[in-house]
Amino acid sequence: MNRDRLSVRQTAGGSDALRMMTAGSPEVRTIRHRTPGAGVLIGLAAFGGAALFSTGNAKSPDQSYQGIIDDAVARGVPGLQAYVRKGETRWSGTSGLSSVEKSSAMDLTPRMRLASLTKMMTYATIMDFVKQGRLRLPDRAATLLPPGTLDGIPFGGEITVTQLLDHTSGLHNFNGEDGRDFFADLFSDPQRGTRRWTARELLAYAIKPQHRPTGRPGARMSYSSTGYIVLEMILENVGGKPFPQLFREHLFDPLGMTSAGVEGADFGAGEIADSYALAHGDALRSASPFAARKPVRPDGLVNLSTGLDHYNAWARAAGAVSANVEDLVKFMDAVQAGRYTVLRDQAAEFARSKLKPNSYFDWNGGSWGIQATILFEPFRDLTVIVLSNASNTGPPSPDIAKRLLVAAREAPQP
Repeated sequence: MNRDRLSVRQTAGGSDALRMMTAGSPEVRTIRHRTPGAGVLIGLAAFGGAALFSTGNAKSPDQSYQGIIDDAVARGVPGLQAYVRKGETRWSGTSGLSSVEKSSAMDLTPRMRLASLTKMMTYATIMDFVKQGRLRLPDRAATLLPPGTLDGIPFGGEITVTQLLDHTSGLHNFNGEDGRDFFADLFSDPQRGTRRWTARELLAYAIKPQHRPTGRPGARMSYSSTGYIVLEMILENVGGKPFPQLFREHLFDPLGMTSAGVEGADFGAGEIADSYALAHGDALRSASPFAARKPVRPDGLVNLSTGLDHYNAWARAAGAVSANVEDLVKFMDAVQAGRYTVLRDQAAEFARSKLKPNSYFDWNGGSWGIQATILFEPFRDLTVIVLSNASNTGPPSPDIAKRLLVAAREAPQP
């Protein structure tokens, strides 16, 4: 089973251990290496800073960057958009196809699905509300929602905004390790291509008796997309507008992110680059996005999104944003400048990392046919972004991004 998630890591050089800070959590813990299963669980298998390999060539930086993404396409990735910044020097590039069936070359124009990188934008919008005094981080979520919203969820009345942001709410993750019932409902729905899942429908999976909390609020970190659905509901109740409109008012319009929007609200699947994947293991069962879909490439690659009104709209504020790489660059520029906040104690965390060679922050999102990675290394002032329109074929976006990071480290200082 594939699960959409966002990981936020700060990886320090000199250690092969993975150090992870998830969606703003100040806790740093070591996670054992895990090989992603069918569908590619993005972002858990990674190189420590010292393990990042050298590109070992004398090409110009632009040639090295282009060669890396061309190699990924040669190894099976249908199409990529990529970006590298070192100081004031910037490079953007593409490789492969945006549509395999039409043989349409990938360029910087198409929107790409961002999966759980969307959570960075939900976080940023919540923090904008905090700056405006419209809510506070210690506020109980239940007081910011319509009465009864969290009824039936054990300890629901104790959950705070901070705990939702930090994945310490204890809420069951509807599309996570124990999310088979949700995915069965999603992919067996005869109206799947047109159905608009509501926030309340997604929250209902956390109310089911079989989905007990992972812990009391604040007790431990446990990744939860459901928590970000609750944050969406808070934004809409406090802001008085649908969350796609709030994203546009607080993020997209101020930053000039003209391609960015929420699938199913701002545009449909036909206005986003298609999502492709190879089917493996349990992805071949009937209740999956591969059902009744024919390969579009000799190796069995399948187009998962064609023919649907929307493909990933169900993820809402936990994963439904699409944008091209150039607009995601605008967002990251604003984050690094301190205009928006996407993790707890962001300024201090960035400042500490700036003193540590080879330490970098790593945001990843992924689902069937979607991979997206952002790396930020404050010490050398490096940013790398990789957006892929596929999963389970060729190197994953985190690996491509880390190769680009190494090439950027070796590039002459601007």
